[in-house]
Amino acid sequence: MRVQQGAENPVANLMTNLKAGCRLAFGFPLRGLRFHYSLGQLIALFALLALLQVALAFFTVDPPRVFSPYGANYLAAVNLLVILLLLVVARMAGGGVRVFGRTLLAVAAAQLPILLLTQPASELLLRLELPYTYYWAGLVAFFGWQWLVLSRALKLNPGLRWPRVASTAVLFPLGLLGSFWLFPQIPLWYTDYPQEYSEPAPELDVEKIYYAQPELLAAGLSRLEPGEAGKTELYLLALGGYGEENVFLKEVEHVREQFDRDFGTGSHSVVLANNPATTERYPLANAPNLQTALDGIAAKMNPDEDLLFLFMTSHGSPDHYFSLQLGNLGLNDLTPEQLRQALDRAGIQWRVLLVSSCYSGGFVEALKSPQTLVITAAAEDRSSFGCGSQSDFTYFGDAYFRQALPREPRFIEAFDLARDWVTEREQKDGFTPSRPQRFVGTEIAAKLELFYEEPSIRETIELAERSEACRLDTGRRPCSLEANKER
Repeated sequence: MRVQQGAENPVANLMTNLKAGCRLAFGFPLRGLRFHYSLGQLIALFALLALLQVALAFFTVDPPRVFSPYGANYLAAVNLLVILLLLVVARMAGGGVRVFGRTLLAVAAAQLPILLLTQPASELLLRLELPYTYYWAGLVAFFGWQWLVLSRALKLNPGLRWPRVASTAVLFPLGLLGSFWLFPQIPLWYTDYPQEYSEPAPELDVEKIYYAQPELLAAGLSRLEPGEAGKTELYLLALGGYGEENVFLKEVEHVREQFDRDFGTGSHSVVLANNPATTERYPLANAPNLQTALDGIAAKMNPDEDLLFLFMTSHGSPDHYFSLQLGNLGLNDLTPEQLRQALDRAGIQWRVLLVSSCYSGGFVEALKSPQTLVITAAAEDRSSFGCGSQSDFTYFGDAYFRQALPREPRFIEAFDLARDWVTEREQKDGFTPSRPQRFVGTEIAAKLELFYEEPSIRETIELAERSEACRLDTGRRPCSLEANKER
C-alpha cells in the first residue's frame, strides 16, 4: 500500500483519500492514487462518516424529528466494534499495528460511497413493503461488498498473501452481522408525532392507591378458575399502561369482553390498568403487579396444556421502554428484558404476547421462544398511531381486535389481516408505515391448533366463517359473530 507521511496540504490529501476510497469500493485499480496516512486524516474520515450517517438518518425520518442520544450511543458502539474487528482481521492476516492503521484508513475512505448507496436503498426496500427475501438478499450483497473491500485493502499491504487475506476478511462481515444481535438497534432520529391534548391528570392519593393494591390483586385473582385437565384453555392478562389517555383503558376493557365472549376466558381473565377513573376497580399496571398477576395465573393453569394471551397497550420510546404512567404515582417503565424475566419466573410455557406501542418491535428479540407467538404494533424503529385522549382505539388495536379477529379468530392469521389494514390506513393518512411485526415460535402454531379444536373455540371460528361468507355474499354483515355467539 502506497503511503505518504507528513503531507503538506491536508485538504488535498483528504480529497485524494476519498478518491482512492471510491476506487477501492467499486473494484477499480488505484492508478497512481496514494492513500495519505496520518492521524489527522483518519480523524477527518471518521468525522465525515459520522456526519454522513447523521444526515442520512435525518432524511429517512419524517418531521418533526428529534435526535436520540441513545441512537448516538448505538452508532458509537457499532463503530468501535468495526475498529476492533479490523484490528483482529489485520493481525490474523499476518500484519501488525502499521497494517491495521493503513487498513483502517482505507476501509474508512471506502465506507463513504458504500453508505451513500446502501442506506437509501435499504430505506427504499422497507418503504416499499417488499417481501423480506429482498431485504435479506440486500443484506447478503452488503456483507459481500464489505468482505471484498476489506480484502482489497489488506492486499495493498506488501507481504500479505491473498488466500490468507480472503479467508480472514470473512470475519469482518460476520462480526457486523453479529452486531445485529449484540446491540439493540436504536435510530439516530425519530419522529415526534404530536399527541392530542389531554386534560392534566388529577392529583392522586398515592398512599391510598398503593395500600389498596394487595386487596385489588387478590380480588382479581380470586375470580380465576383452575384449568380443566385434558383441555387446552386460554388465560388473558390485559394491561393498559399509560393513564393520561383513555384509549388504552378502552382497549383493555374491550379485549377482555371480547375474549371472555369468544375465547372462553370468562373465569380466566385479569386486567391491570392505569387510569384515574379505575384506581378502585383495577390493580395498577406496574412491574410488581404484573409479576403477581402472572404468578397468580400460572398457579391456576395446567402448564403443559393452557395458553396465556398477554395484551399490553401504551406509549413506547425509541429505546424500547413500555410506558407505565399514572399522574403523580411515579411508576417505572417496563423493558423487554423485564417482561421476559417476569414470564419466565412465573413458569408460563405457552405464550401469545401482543405489545401495542410505538417501537414495540424492540420487544420481539427478548420475548422469542419456541413456545411463543409475539405480535407487535410497530417495528423496533417505527411509531404506531391512533393514541390520544379522543381516540377509541389505536390503529393496530382496531385492526387486530375489532377488524381481524371477528373475521379470522386464529391469532396468527388475524395478524396478516390486521397488518394489511394498518398499512392501508397509514398510507391513506400520510403516515410512515409502522410495519407491525410477528414472530412465530417453532412449537406454538401446533399448540394453537389444539386450542382451536376445543368445541367452544371451534364454534367461534365457524361463526366467523359464516359471518364472512354472509359479508361476501351480501356486501354487509347480517350474521355477525357478536350477534350469534351465545353469551
